[in-house]
Amino acid sequence: MRSKITPDGRKTPGRKKSTFIEETRRRQIVGGAITTIASAGLAQASLARIADEVGISKSVISYHFDGRDELIEEIVTSLLAESNRFIRSRVERETGGPARLRAYIEASFAFMADHRENFVAMVDIWGSFGTAEAKRAFNATAYDPCRRHIEGILRRGQQDGDFRDFTPRTLASTVQGAIDGVMLQWVFDEAAVDLAGCAAELADMFDLATRASAPGEAR
Repeated sequence: MRSKITPDGRKTPGRKKSTFIEETRRRQIVGGAITTIASAGLAQASLARIADEVGISKSVISYHFDGRDELIEEIVTSLLAESNRFIRSRVERETGGPARLRAYIEASFAFMADHRENFVAMVDIWGSFGTAEAKRAFNATAYDPCRRHIEGILRRGQQDGDFRDFTPRTLASTVQGAIDGVMLQWVFDEAAVDLAGCAAELADMFDLATRASAPGEAR
């Protein structure tokens, strides 16, 4: 199996560093697994079915992943990393708290629109976690980085005088919760949700909710 980081920061022994060809194959398997889960559901996404989707033998998957659990873990890691890279690249183009916050919200929805399979698969995976420990681990992997990113935008905006006084971590949870709430509705009923419209409304709403009052202006 691949090396993993323990809670105290130690790296556990694992498979030696993969070659470019091996990493390419791993990404191909992850892509096939996402497609399979999105179309058939996690319960039906056996290694054999994923292998059929990719056009390889089951033994090839077993060479690259130590079982289905490690493959699922890699799916979650890769989906979140791809989304985070996209959003950060959009945010970093902007200057000023309001523009950065708007960019975060709009980029979140733009990525959703182009990667529906990813989010359908992610929701199914999330729903499969049956223990409190598994749910906490998913929360730490999926939500903490998002909240920290938004919190950083909000804190910097307050320091620069762009935002009013509020608790950044609390509002960060509220922003991410609003985005994910729309995402869940969209996953369950794509036709019922206007992603672009929701992005615009949420960006406007949080702009109004966070902006600093002008001198002499009452909130």
